[in-house]
Amino acid sequence: MAIARNLENVFRVIPNVIKSQPIRWTSVASSANKDEVKPFEEIPGPKGLYNVPFIGSVFHFNPFGNFTPQTLHKLIDSLHEKYGPVVRVQLGRKCVLLEDIKDIETVFRNDGNYPMKPGLDIFTIVYERNGFKKALNQVHGEEWYALRTPANKKLMKADSAYHYLVPQNAVADDFVNILATQNLTPEEMKDLFFRYTSESIALVTFNTRLGFLDYSADQEASEFLEATKRFFDIIAATLSGKNVSYKWYKSKVYLDMEKAIFAIRKNSQKHALKAREIIEQQKKDGTLNPEEPNLLLSLVSEKGLQDEDVSNLLDSLYMAGTDSTAKNLQVFFYNLAKNPDKQEILRKEILEAVGESGVVDVKALSKMSYLKYCLKESFRLNYPTVVGVSRILTKDIVASGYNIPAGTVVILGNQRASKKCFEDPDKFIPERWMRADDGRKQDNTNSMAVLPFGHGPRNCIGRRFAVQEIYLATSKVLQKLKIEVEPESWNTDFIYTTFVDTEKPIRFKFTKIE
Repeated sequence: MAIARNLENVFRVIPNVIKSQPIRWTSVASSANKDEVKPFEEIPGPKGLYNVPFIGSVFHFNPFGNFTPQTLHKLIDSLHEKYGPVVRVQLGRKCVLLEDIKDIETVFRNDGNYPMKPGLDIFTIVYERNGFKKALNQVHGEEWYALRTPANKKLMKADSAYHYLVPQNAVADDFVNILATQNLTPEEMKDLFFRYTSESIALVTFNTRLGFLDYSADQEASEFLEATKRFFDIIAATLSGKNVSYKWYKSKVYLDMEKAIFAIRKNSQKHALKAREIIEQQKKDGTLNPEEPNLLLSLVSEKGLQDEDVSNLLDSLYMAGTDSTAKNLQVFFYNLAKNPDKQEILRKEILEAVGESGVVDVKALSKMSYLKYCLKESFRLNYPTVVGVSRILTKDIVASGYNIPAGTVVILGNQRASKKCFEDPDKFIPERWMRADDGRKQDNTNSMAVLPFGHGPRNCIGRRFAVQEIYLATSKVLQKLKIEVEPESWNTDFIYTTFVDTEKPIRFKFTKIE
């Protein structure tokens, strides 16, 4: 039983490959001389018991090894340090780890129009067992493209998030008011970050305030928030291998996930139905404006999208803007607290742009270059995910002189590259992202090193909204408050559950600026 549990620690750390197999291309994508290309079988990596299919993974982790699922990043570091920039390893199945920037570029250059990536097992199983249409992160090829394209029209334009600045300012104001007036425990503070990001992204997906920052909110809103939390708790638990029985029968963890997904889908469908009723009425009244910056209405109006497609898209965007954004906001505040000199530079920029109580609008954001540098540096210093993007290759490539065939899962080491490729990697230096007078970055490191939202056609669908949520919260807080951490949290250890997280909740201290 112990071996089985530890084996699944590995299975769930790296998402399983989708059942359908990619088309195998015959060309090899590389500029390397073919005579110099080494075969896949010669890629270095752990041997002996570590290389036994499936069960070999167990021996990297406790009680056999020194690592846990939460310290997978340290295992990956050790593998690269021992074997080099390309490592073949059993992590649930045979995978290839890549850390060299040129190899990361090679993978993205060969993504094609329909990149393939592993999905989340339990999420897919719940959908399949209930006969739901596949969600955006579960589909591939032309099916994925058909679902993603209408969402791109409203979500991926440079100004797509700006339409929601005014109502999201109000959410950020409520967030600041709680920080300024309530003495929260570290656990309550962590919960507040989650409530803020959930409320803010709900404005986009459901076009309404759900009341998550009102602790006396109605039962429906409370149940929806709890379902969202439960969803991510279960994802984290399955990623760490605490339960795998859901694969074969409806275990408790499966039923909990099913209940969470049902609650989330129910909420999405309710708001989609309301939107459709509004559109039908506007058509009758002759007041329908197809150019209105309303994501919900625009998706419902989109030809070719069924109600379930709309709900799935709303779910994907909503979930993308909650837990990950909350954790990155928490880490960002921590880095600003640990670097008060940088915090003061940023505060000065914010006050010059919006004053002590002004609204953060498009014009103000355009003036906040240092805010952007600070956030990108926070992403670099504490990378949002344990690795970068994972891909299922759709064609053969060559990475650091080795042939890697189509169908292989490659795991890009951006978490490692974000440290290895920079000078003073353990220091918070936003200035490294500034541009000199000639337009070049102060640090000329390849931009492929830090890709918190992925890259290419399959990048994070909600990235503009996630970043805007963080910009607004930071701007509003620094207008009014000083961010500090108590001594007990000064040397916080970071781990990885679903996303970057702290081993213990951070004890922040927010004080009003006189």
